[in-house]
Amino acid sequence: MTEQYIGWALVVGLAIGGTLVWFAIGRLPRSGDEIPPVERAAEADWISRTINDRGGLVPPDLAEEVLDLHAEYLERQAENRS
Repeated sequence: MTEQYIGWALVVGLAIGGTLVWFAIGRLPRSGDEIPPVERAAEADWISRTINDRGGLVPPDLAEEVLDLHAEYLERQAENRS
């Protein structure tokens, strides 16, 4: 009877451990290098539309430039920490 409990504990432990690892890896932030240009352009377009819907005026090119500057800022911060 004890072997059954050990077997179930092993299965449950592996499932919980696998889930925690999957969750941790899935939640890790991506660096700017991992974002492809197509996704960066889509993000800039979304930012532009969102700001425009709220009454502002931001062309997609400007939003993309701001994203590029933000990525550069984060790189410099990482270099300063090293």
